[in-house]
Amino acid sequence: VPTILFWVGTRHCRLLISIDSQILNMNIPNSIVRIFLILPNGQIVAQLRDNIPGIASQGMLSTFGGGVDIGEDPMQAAVRELEEETCLKTNYEMEFITTFIHQKTRNNQAVLQDNHLFLARISNIDGIEIKEGVGFVVLRKDVDFEKVNAGEGAQMAWKLLQQYLK
Repeated sequence: VPTILFWVGTRHCRLLISIDSQILNMNIPNSIVRIFLILPNGQIVAQLRDNIPGIASQGMLSTFGGGVDIGEDPMQAAVRELEEETCLKTNYEMEFITTFIHQKTRNNQAVLQDNHLFLARISNIDGIEIKEGVGFVVLRKDVDFEKVNAGEGAQMAWKLLQQYLK
């Protein structure tokens, strides 16, 4: 595996970094948004992820969402991601819940990631057209997410959502 050397820093402080080129190919954003949808009856809508190699939480239950782009704030990213993944453009109310830090590991390297958690209140699921993932799942809000096939970050988000809805 080739190694890449490059300089990082400012004009006052520079470090020579040696990094495995495979790590550079892994896209781990520093900041992501996570979105659960809630129906008027209190049921929660979550995403069923694709089983594509290289994506996070392959084949698992997760939140809708993704990376915060440069120049975006988390709310703008949540609105964009919800539209990209579900085709919902209107008829929902987006609420910010909290931000939590989640440590991800790639090739034995720890990466800290800001996770901005949102709740989108929707009137029904009829307008959802899934563009990412294989589908969605409707859950009772009291489901124990640790007993479903979900990634660690999604489980953390679910616990925070449950606290928020109490």
